[in-house]
Amino acid sequence: MTKRMLLLPVLLLLTACSINPSSQNTIIDWVDFVKWNDATYEANYEMNELEKDWETTEEVGEVKYMLDGHASANHQSKNGDAAYLPKGTKVFAMKGYDPAFRIIADGKVYEVTESDTAETVGDFLDIEGKVQRVILQSEQDLSFIGEFSDEHAEQLIEELLIMPYEPDRRATEGKRVFFGIELVDGTMTRSLYWPETGYVHYGGVASVEVKGIFEVEMGEYDY
Repeated sequence: MTKRMLLLPVLLLLTACSINPSSQNTIIDWVDFVKWNDATYEANYEMNELEKDWETTEEVGEVKYMLDGHASANHQSKNGDAAYLPKGTKVFAMKGYDPAFRIIADGKVYEVTESDTAETVGDFLDIEGKVQRVILQSEQDLSFIGEFSDEHAEQLIEELLIMPYEPDRRATEGKRVFFGIELVDGTMTRSLYWPETGYVHYGGVASVEVKGIFEVEMGEYDY
């Protein structure tokens, strides 16, 4: 079975899958995820395509159940589940990051997309003091459009880290704004912002300050 290669895994839900009705047997194309410590992590394909040996620290867990070939489409995920990692695969913390944000399993980087326990986005988004710049990206191919001013980048990160984590307020109507936060180690975490609703895909609703920052930066680059 061909695994789905997703350009923006942050856009998909944990149990998102497609079913191929033309096959004699049902084929489920799972998102490549790991459920650990009451949080959902999805493979960061951009980082993993670099085929780099990412440094790890301590072992934090292991896979208990592999969905591929075993679970039905209505499977309710729980801690220890993974889409494509075999049972017994070790899960490690990634050097330089809180495992609430990034973990490594089978040599691949997984980045958090959902948390069952976070109260603020900063509870899992471990980027404080690690940001190089913030950029706007094309909706078509994620190519570079423009860079936030240093002042706006700093203000945006401060606001994101204290933003209440309220995924139940998800509202994704209207225009989408793609943005990336480039970190000092050369990696990037990507997200989306919906100006009409104020929702930020990290799981919260933008403050007045965040809305103002995006309005100015979008105007600067005619986004």
